[in-house]
Amino acid sequence: QQDDEMEQNDDDDDEEEGKELENCKEREGIPTSKAAFRNHFRYALVSQLHADQVLVPNATFCGVFKGELIYNRSSVCRALSAKKWMYQGRRVMDDQIERPAKKIKARKKPSNNGRFKALESYGVGIDNDGSEAFQKEQIDKAMMQEDGMQHLYGHWQTQPWTPAYVSPTDEIPVKAHKNVELALLNPGLVHLEQPKLSKVAKKLGVPYAPCLVGFEGQGVPQIRGIVVHEHNEDLLKEAYSEWVSHSVEQEISNRHGAIHKRWRKLIMGVLTKDRLEKEYKMGL
Repeated sequence: QQDDEMEQNDDDDDEEEGKELENCKEREGIPTSKAAFRNHFRYALVSQLHADQVLVPNATFCGVFKGELIYNRSSVCRALSAKKWMYQGRRVMDDQIERPAKKIKARKKPSNNGRFKALESYGVGIDNDGSEAFQKEQIDKAMMQEDGMQHLYGHWQTQPWTPAYVSPTDEIPVKAHKNVELALLNPGLVHLEQPKLSKVAKKLGVPYAPCLVGFEGQGVPQIRGIVVHEHNEDLLKEAYSEWVSHSVEQEISNRHGAIHKRWRKLIMGVLTKDRLEKEYKMGL
């Protein structure tokens, strides 16, 4: 019981300290130097926002510092590119594609490889007719950007999104490099990582695509495993087990054959040497 009381007292002390810390923050006024605004818990200046930060729509200022408006930190949010929002399970709304919340200088000179790349299913799903023409229109819009500038969008410009379902009769949607990105894997597909599984899939005629699992170092793509339709998963696993078993048996057989061949060569060498020695002695 005494231990329980001591533990309760410790919790009370922690709670009081937390309240006191919050009170101190409440009493803290607007910074008096520009440097103090940087990463300040409550106040922010637009000139000190990070490259991927923007103000929410209709943000109201709460003061002025040397002619610059001061905003509450709660009015600051993160902005992402259209592609990065897809990793968050969201997509930029169609009417917002051409109205980015912010434009920043791109790291590299824009090119077909450096611009936003949408999945083939990007324009299929919410609020559209599913036609190829509409799909192409959405992808073209998402890829639009000014020379040297990257478009960033706020959370309010996006809506929930998931890759389109791929049925057993649909082709596996691949990127420009003919692979599937694991982070954006379509429902109806599954990632299998068994080594050399692609050989089995190719022999069985099962459709598959290499899987891009991420990047390492200076953007080096990492390909591991393959992506197949869900209904082919069990078939491939069973066939792979048989293939591995057969490969092991074949390897053992090949090793035995190599051993027999070496022994035969050794024995033939000994017999040949013995015969030559006998013929040499008889010749003397």
